[in-house]
Amino acid sequence: MRYLTLPLLIALPLSAYAGNIKDTDLISSNNFFLPPSTQQTIFIQARNSSDNQEVSLHDLGARLSAKGYQVVTDPDSAHYVLLANIVYCNITKPEMPVETMVASGYGSAFNSTLGAMQGLTSMASMAGPYGAMGGAAASMGLSAIQGISDLFGSSQSAPQMPDDVNYACIADVQITEQRTGQLPSGMKTGTGEEPGVYQTRLAADVHQKKLKEAEATLLLQQKLSAAVAGHF
Repeated sequence: MRYLTLPLLIALPLSAYAGNIKDTDLISSNNFFLPPSTQQTIFIQARNSSDNQEVSLHDLGARLSAKGYQVVTDPDSAHYVLLANIVYCNITKPEMPVETMVASGYGSAFNSTLGAMQGLTSMASMAGPYGAMGGAAASMGLSAIQGISDLFGSSQSAPQMPDDVNYACIADVQITEQRTGQLPSGMKTGTGEEPGVYQTRLAADVHQKKLKEAEATLLLQQKLSAAVAGHF
């Protein structure tokens, strides 16, 4: 009997963790293929300009090293230069789903309504815990004025986070192949205007029953990092 009990005890924490996740997805604005090359040196620069600084591509170097690439610190000595910037990481709005944000492509800005919502979120976060909750309300497409007034109105209870939320992280990725010579016959360059420059916008999103940012952050970081490394 003890042999049946142990697997059940081990499975319980895993089930509890996965029970909040409804599904995950990965979306890209475009696809490209790097031409075959025997050169395997790469310089990586990953940044995060989003409002969730917990998301990073810190394991990207290890993923590429496992594929046989040598990560170097001098971009001039690298055959590939990989630049990645996480430009958004937050709850998505119904009127601005993640598919729309990705479809606009590498380097494009989100619409003004979304920008205003992000601005309200940033300003509200400066007001402490209650302001941060008001900013979260703005991020979810709720009326920022109504959300903040509810916080400081007659009701003393904090607003409830909605059920069934979608949390997404979006990254702009550019890969530059620093080499001379002609491409193989029939091989096309990347989507950038310059030969040997490949650009794409990637998004990983997680659909949760209840918002758990730490849980979403871990999953999205892993999916984004794996997607970027998958181009090599």
